[in-house]
Amino acid sequence: MAVNHDVLGSHSAAPPHADRSDAKISDLVTASLTDPANRPLLIGGAVCLALFGLLFRESLWHFYYAWTTDDNYSHGFLVPFISLYFAAQIFKRGPVAARSGVALGSLLLTLALLVHLVTIPLPIPFLGDLALLVALAGAFTLLAGSAALKRYWFVFFFLIFMVPLPVALYARIASPLQLLASRVASAFMNATGVPVLCEGNRMTLPGGVQMFVAEACSGMRQLTGFLALSAAVAYLCMRPVWYRVILVAAALPIALFANIARVVVTGYIMHFVNPAYASGAYHTLEGVLLMGFGLFLLNSVCMLMDLFCVTPPETGAEAEADPDADADAGSSRGGRSILQGADGWAGGRITGKLSLSTPEELP
Repeated sequence: MAVNHDVLGSHSAAPPHADRSDAKISDLVTASLTDPANRPLLIGGAVCLALFGLLFRESLWHFYYAWTTDDNYSHGFLVPFISLYFAAQIFKRGPVAARSGVALGSLLLTLALLVHLVTIPLPIPFLGDLALLVALAGAFTLLAGSAALKRYWFVFFFLIFMVPLPVALYARIASPLQLLASRVASAFMNATGVPVLCEGNRMTLPGGVQMFVAEACSGMRQLTGFLALSAAVAYLCMRPVWYRVILVAAALPIALFANIARVVVTGYIMHFVNPAYASGAYHTLEGVLLMGFGLFLLNSVCMLMDLFCVTPPETGAEAEADPDADADAGSSRGGRSILQGADGWAGGRITGKLSLSTPEELP
């Protein structure tokens, strides 16, 4: 009887989740593709992608045209790959709880198709681009379930950073930023002994040297880049909600400050060195260096907030927790940053050796 009891007990025990933490993504994908149970999902996904390519071909062309012709959106090619990285890391956590996504998926697809129909008589590429992202999320929910969307939501949200803004909206944002950069830079240079006459976006330096703050120097590129970076770090870091909100909000003043510093440095180069070194490849190199300065400021903000935020280490029981339970708790507990130093976030750094997050550590 004891033997029978043990046998029954072994059959009644729930099968443990497969450990994917040490497996390669390529092996996991290959195993998923060869699993007969996944064939309906794979076939449905392939059909949906083909239909999306046909239905949203104008949006796909708009993406390609904007990314290849406008330097403000040249980063767009990287965004899908970064989102795929997030998806790969989440995929390693194991299977998602089975939960029907027919209602939510159908709602998202219907909304996306309605918006797409609106863009036929009213050619507004921005709406069509957003409709494509919503349709992708809807199809994913319909095939994988609502629990899968709850776990993979950031993968679709991050794709927003590849969408080009409407020209009118971009101009309304960039123009005030141009004026702000010109006025603040002129005031700073005047305060440091370099007389500057600021007339709109045009700055007149001593000797009649003209310096024009163009739309490309408005700071929109830095703003987009820092927003994307801070959003990714906020999603990955093991910190409370207020920490993440401040981290994302800090992207705006950091981008503005870095851009103003770039204008000031350009003015100093034109006045003290040579105007030739303030254009062309030198100007591009200057922008790259000041982008690093912005990253330093972002790191400083994280170090400052870490003084008020201490995360207790995970216990063994927490590390072996069920992946689905861990996913539900992710909004409050979060995951460790992909950019960890030797001591991680507890040491107040977001730079250092690159280390991949483990499945239990992702939010």
